[in-house]
Amino acid sequence: MKRRGKHLLLSPMDWGLIASWRDAGVPLQVALRGIDIAMDSFMARQRRGSAKVNSLCYCHDSVMAEFANYAEAHVGEHIPDTQADSGDEPAGSEAKDESLKNEVLGLVAARISEIKALSAKHTLSGPVPESMARVLARLEEIMRSLEAESRVDSESVERDLGMVDRLLMEGLGAALPPEEMVNWEKEAKKELKIYRKRLPKETYEKILANFMHSKIHSKFGVGELSLFRL
Repeated sequence: MKRRGKHLLLSPMDWGLIASWRDAGVPLQVALRGIDIAMDSFMARQRRGSAKVNSLCYCHDSVMAEFANYAEAHVGEHIPDTQADSGDEPAGSEAKDESLKNEVLGLVAARISEIKALSAKHTLSGPVPESMARVLARLEEIMRSLEAESRVDSESVERDLGMVDRLLMEGLGAALPPEEMVNWEKEAKKELKIYRKRLPKETYEKILANFMHSKIHSKFGVGELSLFRL
């Protein structure tokens, strides 16, 4: 995060906030503009420049304000499908489509490999093996669908992957000791304590849920099913 003045590793909390922006439909360029505005405001108030922004939570209000402006400016707006109307495609679009397709296929293939490795290493009891079988079957369907298409519908793929990821989290979460989940939740609430008053309840709860999911992914060595991880 170069606007901070030094390198910043995104924490599980930051990823949780990014996921909440994604789920709210905030476009990437709008989120980046909101972050820039928040950082400009912060730097203008720092006389000595010694203080640093340690979390993206500081930028949340600015990002959502920019998203509100963006949404208001685009109410009723129709964006014509120029490709469908003209039959022409922008130069280089085929190469970009192919590159994106390969990246998405690589992501899905990696998750399939990780889940298969997990199943081979761990004895997962109860309904968990059935959940993993359903997850693998759906991911293999997505792979076949992607391979058959020349262009990736990112929004549709992200939605499908999100549904599969939730199924994966339900299955793996059921294999964890309840006390471990309780400890993770305590850890999350401790880290978010200073931001609780400034974050909307829905956003706060979403970040908590995403933090828990991040912990489960890390615990079992299976990456998140999201194009945001490309």
